[in-house]
Amino acid sequence: MKRVFKVFAVFTLLILIAAISGGFSLWHHIGDHQGMSITVNGEEMILGALDLGDIIGGAVGLAIAAVVVLVVVPLCLLVGVGLPLLIVGAILALGVLAALSVGAVVFSPLILIGLVLWLLLRRKPAKPLPPQAPATPVEPALIHD
Repeated sequence: MKRVFKVFAVFTLLILIAAISGGFSLWHHIGDHQGMSITVNGEEMILGALDLGDIIGGAVGLAIAAVVVLVVVPLCLLVGVGLPLLIVGAILALGVLAALSVGAVVFSPLILIGLVLWLLLRRKPAKPLPPQAPATPVEPALIHD
């Protein structure tokens, strides 16, 4: 799975680079032609005649869009998907805990009898052997022909 995430990350970065380079090339292409302009809601925007207010407004708009994409969308997904899954998981865990608790109460006499039988019938551990002195290593004899 680590390789899949790396491949997806590389493809995402390549698409990001392609989008950014396409945007810059369009920006420069439209700026080179004097007769081209962009019309938004009936108002014509000439790229060569942008003043400081337009540039600041565009930068603020891009910053707000970046905050929305990087902060707001992940938080909405976390709260919208993660929180319900957490609640469902907690309810299921409580149900399993309740079932195990009832099972422990119901079967406690059998568990107690089994514990007593296991303690009475288990094998006793063997007594450890006394420590012996380590054997001296023997060097192999050289054979001469």
